[in-house]
Amino acid sequence: MKTLIIIRHAKAEESHGEADSKRKLTEKGLHDAGLMAKRLLDKGYRINEIFSSPAVRTKETTAIFAKVFQVEEEDIKYFDHLYLGDTLQITEAVNWLQKNIDTLAVVGHNPGVTNFVTDITGSDIDSLPTSGIAVIKIDCDDWQQFNEAEKTLAEVFSPKS
Repeated sequence: MKTLIIIRHAKAEESHGEADSKRKLTEKGLHDAGLMAKRLLDKGYRINEIFSSPAVRTKETTAIFAKVFQVEEEDIKYFDHLYLGDTLQITEAVNWLQKNIDTLAVVGHNPGVTNFVTDITGSDIDSLPTSGIAVIKIDCDDWQQFNEAEKTLAEVFSPKS
């Protein structure tokens, strides 16, 4: 059994004419990302590797989760196609995984992360909020079996709950 943790980036500042990918986290976003990372850790989850969009807000969210879960820099990968990526792009990133680890986290954007969760699990979540987390259990022994394996939505966490 493998675990895939889908994380929507934390609350970002409004765009003031700069490129969308350059938006930074707000103070609330920084707070919520730390809160959610600790909540996930307190629930007994571990993260071995993180895949992330290269946008500033996802990089900042990734850094907070990496610190809480003590994920080393060499175990963090940034994929351009995760920036506003959809189900196909997120699946491609997961399929890229070269190591046979227990838990992979993917940090991305809506609507892609919500669509990915609902598409692969058949669940019916409205929208993963900023700093929201979806934990998916993958019934396989190796990540190379990801596409064919049964996937179950185990838990959803929100900073509002």
